[in-house]
Amino acid sequence: MKNIVIIGAGPAGLLLAHYLLSRGGYQVQMYDRRPDPRSAMPSSQRTFPISLQLRGLRAIQAVPGLEPALAARGVWSQGVVIHGQKKDRQIDRKSPLLLIDRNELTRVLLETLLARKEVSRLTVTFDCACVGVDLDGQRVMLQRQLGGQSERQSERQSDRPAETRVEASAEERFEAGFEYLVGADGVRSQVRETFVTRGDLHCEQKTISDAYKSLYLPRANADKSIELADDRIHTWTVGQGLRMLMAPQPGDWLHGTFIFPANNNPLAALSTGEAVLNYFQRRSPSLAKLMSLETATALAEKPVSRVVTVKCDRMQVKSRSLLIGDAVHAVSPSVGQGCNASLQDVQVFDQCLNRCADNWAEALPTFSTERLPDVHALRELSDYAFPRSKWMAFEFIFRLMLKKKLGRWLPRLTKPLPMEFLMEGEHPYAEILEETRGWVERVKSSINRAT
Repeated sequence: MKNIVIIGAGPAGLLLAHYLLSRGGYQVQMYDRRPDPRSAMPSSQRTFPISLQLRGLRAIQAVPGLEPALAARGVWSQGVVIHGQKKDRQIDRKSPLLLIDRNELTRVLLETLLARKEVSRLTVTFDCACVGVDLDGQRVMLQRQLGGQSERQSERQSDRPAETRVEASAEERFEAGFEYLVGADGVRSQVRETFVTRGDLHCEQKTISDAYKSLYLPRANADKSIELADDRIHTWTVGQGLRMLMAPQPGDWLHGTFIFPANNNPLAALSTGEAVLNYFQRRSPSLAKLMSLETATALAEKPVSRVVTVKCDRMQVKSRSLLIGDAVHAVSPSVGQGCNASLQDVQVFDQCLNRCADNWAEALPTFSTERLPDVHALRELSDYAFPRSKWMAFEFIFRLMLKKKLGRWLPRLTKPLPMEFLMEGEHPYAEILEETRGWVERVKSSINRAT
C-alpha cells in the first residue's frame, strides 16, 4: 500500500485523489490550509467562474458520475456574445463548455470523493497549512490553525455508508510521513517554495500587467428590457485595455470580472456606487442597465486582485515528489485554460502510472518530460493569444466572422486563431503554439510597442 500525501485540496488535488483511490493500492492523506468548502462562509474563500472545456471534461469523465454531479451545479455554455456599442456578435461553439463557480467545483469534487467506497483509505484535513518538507526524511511539517478540524472516514462494511467522524485537535504543529508527496497547493505553493529554497527546482514568477475586480450581476434587468442569453459567456470592451467578462451561473446570475491595466484602474477615484454607475452608463450603457446601485457599490468596494504566473523547470523533484496545477504552472486566466490544464495534469500522470506499472520512480520523470513542453507553451499562449491593440482586436473579430461565413470554402484564408484551437479541441498546447506562432509574435510585438 503506497502512502501518498497531497498538499492542497483544490480541484487538481481532489481529482488526483479520485484517480489514486480508483487504482487501488494507495492510502491518501490530504491537507489544505483553507476551511472545508462545505461549511465555510463564501466570503472567507476566493471564488471565480471556471470554464471546463474538453481537456478538463475528459479528465473528469474518467470518474464515473462526476460530470453529471458538476453539471447539476453549473451551466452549459454554447458560445460567446461580444457586446458592442452598436451591435452584438455571437460566436457559437462546436463543443459546449461547463461553466461552474470555483467553490462549487471544489465542493462537488470533495463530496463525491468522500462518498467513494474506497473512502477508508482517505484522510482529508482542512485548516492545516504545510510549513515545511523534509524530502530526504520523507516527512512533511504541518500546522493546524486554531479551531481547525480533521475529517476522517472510518472503515465500515462495503454495503453501509462511511461514517464521518470530526475530530477537534489541540495540536498546532505536527508531522506526517509519506512515501510520495504531491504539491497541489496552488500559486503560492509552500511545497514548491521549499524545493526552490533547497535548490532542487528553478521557478520564475511574474505578476501580470492586468488587474481585476470580481462581481455578480443579474442576467436581466428589472423590467426585462435587457435579458442576456443564459447559455453564453458575455464580454464587453469598456475602453482601451478595459473589459468585462461574465459567465452565466444557476439562478439567472452572471459571475465574472472587470479587467483593467494595473497602472490604470478607472475605478480608483470612484468611491461611491453612484460614481461607478455613472462611469458604466457613459462607457457601456447596455452593461450599466444590468447594474443596480447596490451592485455598483459592491464593485467600488471590492479589492483589486492581481494574477501571478508560475513557470518551473520541472514538475517532479527526485523520485519522491510531484508538482501539479497552479503550484507548477499558474497562467493568466485570459484564455480560460488554468483549471483545464491542472485537471489534465492528473489525467496525463495517471497515464504515466499505467505505462510504468505504478512505479513512481519511473512515472515521475516520464510525466515531467512529457508534460513540461505543453505547460510552458500554455503560459505563452495565455500571455499572447488574446489581442491587446485596437486594430488586432478588430482583426480578431473579423477573422472569426470570416471563418463562420467562408471557412468551409476558403480554409487557407481562415486559419484558426489560438483561441479557437484552445477552446474547440484537445490539441497539445505545444502544437497549438507552433501552429499559431505568427499570431502570437504579432500580439507580443503590439504589446512591446505599447509599453
